[in-house]
Amino acid sequence: MAEAHQKGIAAWAWVMLAGFVLWVALLAAHLLHLIPEKLTLGPLIALSALQLLAGLALIQGACEALILGVERLGARFRWDSFIAGTVGEIVSTLPEFVVIIFIVQVDALAAFLIAVVTIYNNALVFSVYSFFLPKDVKGKFLMPEPITRAGTEVLIAGSGIALVLGLVFLALRTETHKSELVGTDLMLIAVVLFIIFGFYLHSLMRYYARQEEEDKASLLDPTMRRTGWMAIGVMFVIGVLGAFLGGESVSAFADAALHQIKLPKVPTALILAFFAGVSEYVIVYKAHKRRLMGIALSNVFGGITQVMFLVLPFTLAAIALSGEIVPINFATTIVLLLLFPVFFVLFEYLEEDHTLNNLDAAGMVGIFVLILYVLLFMSGA
Repeated sequence: MAEAHQKGIAAWAWVMLAGFVLWVALLAAHLLHLIPEKLTLGPLIALSALQLLAGLALIQGACEALILGVERLGARFRWDSFIAGTVGEIVSTLPEFVVIIFIVQVDALAAFLIAVVTIYNNALVFSVYSFFLPKDVKGKFLMPEPITRAGTEVLIAGSGIALVLGLVFLALRTETHKSELVGTDLMLIAVVLFIIFGFYLHSLMRYYARQEEEDKASLLDPTMRRTGWMAIGVMFVIGVLGAFLGGESVSAFADAALHQIKLPKVPTALILAFFAGVSEYVIVYKAHKRRLMGIALSNVFGGITQVMFLVLPFTLAAIALSGEIVPINFATTIVLLLLFPVFFVLFEYLEEDHTLNNLDAAGMVGIFVLILYVLLFMSGA
């Protein structure tokens, strides 16, 4: 188990420390004016790469700490590993919040696009990960009940909201009196999404956090972990601090890509969304490697649902509070409309018999790759 992997703990700690040292060195160089205000393209790319490297190293360590923290918390309260992973997934969104807050101040449209296209990136990650799920003799993997019940219900809500907003954007594009969403519009949508997410969490914690007697095999074992509040708190403090510093460093890379290197907005949003979601991907990899399937699935599935109902409304609220707007144009319309097939396809595959096989995974990969191709090369932004 995770607590027994001392070499692994030492490895992630050293990586995180290296990232922190690099982050401090870059900060000191800026404070001492050792880095010129204006750089040519070559040095600018090199500096941005160092910022990205520091951020990813910090986020990797933060993810490891968060995994240990949620394992200990889940073991203390005898949670199912899926629920423990869901809690960790919520905490691990902090780097995305840092990136979003920073980018809203310099380009609200880019922040909106990053939040939305993160869902597409994570949907592709989920479909690829489906190939690696342990299958039975019939080649099927039975999904956990929290996904097949509460998860599919929230997918229905996501597909409905995406379709409504996409059609509204499409209709408003034919009119001239409404060409943007202002603060009131954005805050209303954010509140609706937050409320749905709140009920989703309530459903998970009330009906699925504690398993029945026959499901005890999926519970986190407290004898294999340190479950004291100090041990739990230290891991979460390390994780949150690393996530914040790593997210800040990645956001600096984002600023350079958007405003100095001048990359197109939608492809840049896809790239930045990938880096903003690195924390989730690392958690999925490490949890899968340790055979903590509940934590891995909660993060890879939560990368879709929690971005839609937590990160996106947070972004909309941040844009509204900053006094910015979201324009109604082709790029914003297409990214919203294409969310509908993402949620609908996931719902259909999971609802069919509550299992996933490699054929399902191949179908999802094909659909999501096609959607990403459309966004990259046909969005016009």
